[in-house]
Amino acid sequence: MTAYGKPAMGLADLYAKIVGRGLTVATPVDLQAAVENLGYYRLAGYAYPFLVPPDRKVFKAGTTWEQIARVYEFDRELRLLVSDAIERIEVGLRARIITATTTAPIATAVTAPGAPVAIGGPHWFLDAARFHPQFNHAAFIQNLEREVGIKYHPVTNQRILPTDHAEKFIEHFYNKYDSPHLPPFWMVAEVLTLGSLSLLYKGLGDSLLKAVIANRFGITAKVMASWLHSLSHLRNICAHHGRLWNREFSITPKIPVHLAATVHASNRFEGQATVLVEMLRIIAPADDWRKEFRDLLMSFPEIDISAMGFGPSWSSPYWQS
Repeated sequence: MTAYGKPAMGLADLYAKIVGRGLTVATPVDLQAAVENLGYYRLAGYAYPFLVPPDRKVFKAGTTWEQIARVYEFDRELRLLVSDAIERIEVGLRARIITATTTAPIATAVTAPGAPVAIGGPHWFLDAARFHPQFNHAAFIQNLEREVGIKYHPVTNQRILPTDHAEKFIEHFYNKYDSPHLPPFWMVAEVLTLGSLSLLYKGLGDSLLKAVIANRFGITAKVMASWLHSLSHLRNICAHHGRLWNREFSITPKIPVHLAATVHASNRFEGQATVLVEMLRIIAPADDWRKEFRDLLMSFPEIDISAMGFGPSWSSPYWQS
């Protein structure tokens, strides 16, 4: 191992570095603005496929800055399209999880023998027995407390309930109630991130309840858990304006048997896009995300769809019907 020793470079030097690799630039002012406003390192991710392998030191003959700019613009519009889909999915999933967990009977494993079957109820999540033994319930509750604004006195360690909150329904709860110390699940779920919802679903101790939620999408609970995890990862990439085109995803969705012939690259955007389509099919059946995606690609005919994992599957009825 050696210490990193490369010096920082100014804008002029970074611009010269790009041009010096053989890039054709018809509008230098646009490239200069991109280096300043987007950053050299960010642009490098879009320029990489245009460099000659294996050392990637010079651009392929005839490569223009405009080509790279078009790929960047496509990826930006793709992120907006994906973010819109994830928003609808996240809202729909939250509503389904709220309904299922608050109205479902408690599993026999956590019900006393001979006792009446209890219903989940508004504060079911306070009971650690409702979760898998490996689920970190204490950390989950602490996260909820942070989200609703609960603090602890530094000396007495007594809870300090919030007097206000950005969400008025949370503020209203604490203005009217002091017990339990957290609002009902249909309130706290609204301040949970998709990542937290994913962890919650995976951690549910009632396998039947998990199956009920997953079956609505025609998949198993294990597949559902992987889909939620991958969607959370995809959402975070979009939120940080990360690249979707020509990306190999480190967190990938499990592909159920009925989609095995459709998905050939679950670690590329093809896998993520299929999950979006399948979940929107249930949550927003009136919307045709596939058509929106096809329309976007038609606007950028030069885009290499194989860089997103699409091969022969792109011409299949699944994507073209």
